[in-house]
Amino acid sequence: MLVLTSARAVRHAAAFPQSAPESRLLHYAALLEADPIACLFVVQVGDSLADLAALRGRPFADPEFVTLQGGFFEAAFILSDDGFGHVVLVPDQPDIDPEILKLCRAEL
Repeated sequence: MLVLTSARAVRHAAAFPQSAPESRLLHYAALLEADPIACLFVVQVGDSLADLAALRGRPFADPEFVTLQGGFFEAAFILSDDGFGHVVLVPDQPDIDPEILKLCRAEL
């Protein structure tokens, strides 16, 4: 799993298109450049729902929204009143943990 917490890290990940959609990553890089408002988690092949929960420190529950575009689910979780949150990017492909995919699809 990629855990991206800075604009620089997000821009670096965008150089590897297999990691996540470049356009979405660059969108978050621009946001993080101005204000550290989010932490991005990019699920990779072999990552489990338990891995995601452990890294986020919370379960995959009650996202603000889930979208599907460009072959990736994007789930946003607002964690505090100042707007800080987590964004989880999940490839919509068969070798991703089926539990994560099921949760993403249920939220569409």
